[in-house]
Formats: sequence, structure tokens, C-alpha cells
Amino acid sequence: MESIRRICRYFYYRFIRLQASPETLARGVALGLFISTTPTFGIQTLLALFLAALFRVSKLCAVLAVQFTNALTAPFIYAGTYYLGAFLLGQPPQENLFNDFSFKALFDLGPAVFAALGVGGLLVGVILGVMGYFMVIGIDTKAHMQIIRAKRQVERLKRKNAQVLEKID
Repeated sequence: MESIRRICRYFYYRFIRLQASPETLARGVALGLFISTTPTFGIQTLLALFLAALFRVSKLCAVLAVQFTNALTAPFIYAGTYYLGAFLLGQPPQENLFNDFSFKALFDLGPAVFAALGVGGLLVGVILGVMGYFMVIGIDTKAHMQIIRAKRQVERLKRKNAQVLEKID
């Protein structure tokens, strides 16, 4: 458990040391989370890099956030977005949809499945993107405030030490 905390702390400090504005970082995370829920299997990382460059947001944050959809989470994310999209479109869900995860099997199911995946993915992507944006803004703002407080404290100590040295002279 301690090693997980240490890894999280490491990535937290790496994140706050990125040389970009909080807005750029937050927009990169939001973009990556949005793309991670869309039915763009296999090209999500490339799509995140392209769109991050196009919208001038953090490429690193976008690519890292896209990894939200990985081999462990993809079946749950895509099943959830499919059922949500099917519900919103008023379609009866396909029963054996997730037995075969190949492109050919999904292509054979037709455009109705892609429409449901797209609609559900867009809705979930917008929600995750907004949540990720505000979460990163909060984390980054808190971290920058800590850095500013630390710098002020260093300045106060320097002034105090300068006054002590003047009295000694």
C-alpha cells in the first residue's frame, strides 16, 4: 500500500512541475478523457496527439488521460456507453454484442451499434472531460499556492537573516 502512495505522490509532483499553465494542463486532461470514451478503438492516442496540437493543449496530459481506456477498463467503458447510447436512442440493446471484440464483429453489427456507442460515448466523454478539467484546475491551483507560500516564506527568512547579519556587523 505504501508503494502505491509513493507512486501517486511521484506522479503528482511530476504533474505540478510541468511547465504549462493550469488551463493548458486541464484542457489536455479534459480532451484525453473525452476521447477515451468515444468509439475510436486503436487510434485514441494518435487522435489525442493530433487534437492536442490543434487546440494547443498539453499533449502529455491528453495522451495520459486517453489511457483511462485500457485493456482492463475498455469492456466496462464501452459496454456502459453502448447501453446508455442505446437507451438514449430508444434502441433495444444487442444481447451478444460483447462476445467478440474484433472490428469485423462490430462492423457486422451495423451502424446502429456505432450510433449507440457514439451517443453514449459523447455524453460520458463530456461529463468525464468537465470533471477532469475542474479536478486538474483544483489540484494545480492548490499546488501552485503551496509553491507561492513556500517562496514567500523563503523570502521572509532571507530578510530576517539579512537583518540579523546587519546587527552583527
